[in-house]
Amino acid sequence: MKILHVIDSMGRGGAEWLLVEQIRLAAPDVESWVVAVNRGGAALDAARTHGAKVMVLDKGPRRWECVRRLARLMRDESIDVVNGHNPVGGLYAALAALSARGTVVFRTEHSVHYRGRHSIVYPLLEAGSTALTRRVVCGCQAILESHVRRMPWAARRFVTVTYGISSAPHTRARDLLREELGVGPRDRVALTIGRLAPAKSHTTMIEAFATVAARVPEAVLLIVGEGPLRPELEAEVARRGLSGRVRLLGVGGESAELVKACDLFVLSSVREGLPVSILEAMRAGRAVVATDVGGTGEAVAEGVTGRLVPARDPAALAVALGDLLGDPERLERFGVEARRRWEQRFTAERMVGETEALYRAELGLANGVHAAEMVRGSHASS
Repeated sequence: MKILHVIDSMGRGGAEWLLVEQIRLAAPDVESWVVAVNRGGAALDAARTHGAKVMVLDKGPRRWECVRRLARLMRDESIDVVNGHNPVGGLYAALAALSARGTVVFRTEHSVHYRGRHSIVYPLLEAGSTALTRRVVCGCQAILESHVRRMPWAARRFVTVTYGISSAPHTRARDLLREELGVGPRDRVALTIGRLAPAKSHTTMIEAFATVAARVPEAVLLIVGEGPLRPELEAEVARRGLSGRVRLLGVGGESAELVKACDLFVLSSVREGLPVSILEAMRAGRAVVATDVGGTGEAVAEGVTGRLVPARDPAALAVALGDLLGDPERLERFGVEARRRWEQRFTAERMVGETEALYRAELGLANGVHAAEMVRGSHASS
């Protein structure tokens, strides 16, 4: 089975690394190609390392030429399935497949739909590409519902294959990691990882932590990520007198090591799909406190593996953080249950197996249709 993945870029985002998992864990009979429409990056290098054939189109203004190049690749390599990731990849994949007869078209949606996500003309383009697509795979139920609400006529094409991640790579000792981060053995460390942008609402987290810091003297907040709001967040930390308790670490370090070093993972987002960072925390056996947006509630079991709070509610976030950071026994219990939940529901092996089963099922249906057409044609000629 030959599978071509088409995606806008292959940098360090969650969608890109989930695609790498599809390649790394592919069945023995699967040959993989990855085409980045605009630019490559670390994930494209990883895909190559795991055996995929890769290409960057670098479309610029030559969009139709890129579509023709994709179509030529599908024909020349006899691609069985093309999977376009997110809107850009999905549109290019669907258009190119028009002239590549026999290729079954999939799209994978990694994000919930929200106002302002795309240009004003995109709904028309999306409707057209969806009409050309056999299956739209969504990383969680919340993603599926956000798209089906706008396209109920295509509801049967949408299917949920919940995200999953592989076992963590080898990490160094927790004490060493905490020492490198400048936190002591008695500190209670809350960690967040994400782009410093409005959707993550770090200001809500900092406001909540100001309350937590007064209640739990050992509490420390580490913020990992970069983005346009960094100066604003640094100023907010200083204004609240939290410079010794809240640290913006920028980008650096492996996420598996960062979550191993913390005691609790926290997200204050106003918009999410299914955050891979939460799955990484669960894999590490860490409790999670997060806003109940998107698919977060599909991963975090309220009162079992962590706490869910409303978005933009610093008071509720402060209560949840303070309760857990002040109760090491409950933190430990939630962490054990989080690890168990990841093992049961959120492994990459399960995700890849379910996705490839969909490919094979649709290929079987497509081949059955083609065979039926040939039989009808032979009867007509006789």
